[in-house]
Amino acid sequence: MWIKEIEELGKRKTIAYQLGGEKNISKQHTRGKMTVRERIGLICDQETFRERGVLAGAPTYDDHDKTKLMDLVPCPFVMGIGKIGGRRIAIHGDDFTIKGASVGRMYKSKGAYFVKMARSLRLPIVRLVEGAGGSIREILEIGYTELPSSGDECAQNRVEVMSEIPVVSAGFGSVAGLGALYMVQSHFSVMVRKKAHVFVGGPPLVKSAFGEDITKEDLGGYKLHTRLTGVVDNDAADEKDALDQIKKFLSYLPSNVWEMPEQREADHDNPGRREENLISIIPRDNRKPYDIREILRLVLDRNSIFEIGRYQGRSQITALARLNGYPVGVLANDPKFLGGSFNYDVAEKYQRFIDMCDTFHLPIVNFSDQPGFTIGKRSEEHGTIRKGVRASFAIIQATIPIAVIYLRKCYGVAGGAQKSGIRLSWRYAWPSAVWGNIPVEGGVYAAHRREIESAEEPEACLEKLQETYMAISSPFRTAEAFGIEDIIDPQDTRPLLCEWVEMAYNVEKNNLGPKTRGMRC
Repeated sequence: MWIKEIEELGKRKTIAYQLGGEKNISKQHTRGKMTVRERIGLICDQETFRERGVLAGAPTYDDHDKTKLMDLVPCPFVMGIGKIGGRRIAIHGDDFTIKGASVGRMYKSKGAYFVKMARSLRLPIVRLVEGAGGSIREILEIGYTELPSSGDECAQNRVEVMSEIPVVSAGFGSVAGLGALYMVQSHFSVMVRKKAHVFVGGPPLVKSAFGEDITKEDLGGYKLHTRLTGVVDNDAADEKDALDQIKKFLSYLPSNVWEMPEQREADHDNPGRREENLISIIPRDNRKPYDIREILRLVLDRNSIFEIGRYQGRSQITALARLNGYPVGVLANDPKFLGGSFNYDVAEKYQRFIDMCDTFHLPIVNFSDQPGFTIGKRSEEHGTIRKGVRASFAIIQATIPIAVIYLRKCYGVAGGAQKSGIRLSWRYAWPSAVWGNIPVEGGVYAAHRREIESAEEPEACLEKLQETYMAISSPFRTAEAFGIEDIIDPQDTRPLLCEWVEMAYNVEKNNLGPKTRGMRC
């Protein structure tokens, strides 16, 4: 009989489940935060979480009886396997009630096992991050300083999983060091407003290094990272919202690259639905903006749009959605911001999104109204052309099926980056579409400047020349030359895309497995 050992096992598990103790748990709740196990319990299907490494920690034994455990400080890295929506996932979270979830050797060891486990079992990774990074106290414990390394097995696995399984991260508090790496090394990340802060080093380090007093919010708050830097994709109103966003994001993706995304019932949304409002939504004056999100709502499955990075690089929309129940990636230009032009802050957003869709076999629908790269001094200072050309490599190198709907403008190098390279792009144009190397409005004056300025009535001369060029710029002339395959009634957009997406899935299911290029995060 092993009764004594079983009782000892129960005792040790009880200690581990107590986290950092009642006092520290109370502090966590007072701050308006859940504990790590409460978060795991909320995001996972009920009673599905199976913890691994629960007994790991720093023990204290009786000085006289080395078999008698006096205390155990659990490792703040809680991990295991659970289910979300009936699908298995690998999940870990930081236990902030134990030394602020500071990173030590045990934390790193469990982290290395976790990513190896997820990669071997081909399970999506969910990271619930709330840790202040490494602690200098570890130096005293081990007696020497360790050389930082990015070439160990764990680091290699963390890179490789990005091209094999979905990785998502949510930030709930101060996130620095390794935790900040986790937030960035993800396909999707979200942070809780005014609760989470992501930085390389926190305010005390900044003050020590530069003598600068700065708040957590100014140094790494949600307004900085989801509006300006793009370090984090989305923000959340509270912890539940953050967990719900993770669940929604994962619902569009397969468990791994050896599977296709799952088609779901389209909530009785008719694939043949034709919306009359699409005919009039784009104004005849191409200088006037319109609501691109309304076009997306009218074309895509109802209530299926999940936008990523909405407040960063705002002239470019990136989203996940469904067509007749099939998950797709969505690109769209928003003419309400910089006319929808390709700005420097769009480049990384555009590239990462296309890479992610390509990695997980999500066909892309691109609703294009691209006037070109953003121009001006600020644009040149930020190297927009270099960033933009580099981003264009993503759509050229992607091997997933891509459909392009040309809504209005498509000009220059940025316009050329709206479709695949030499591979087939399934293209449709609305009657409102115009394209070329340069817009007529500016191009006519540049090409005929001397003629216009020497005319008796320069404005009338310019207007006449523009009318001539606009007539030639009609998309019908391009169609006559087979420069565009089809010009369509906007009402037919949804039915045609619902037919296309079935063909796209039939093609992509023969291309399963990792892409040779890999994911650029």
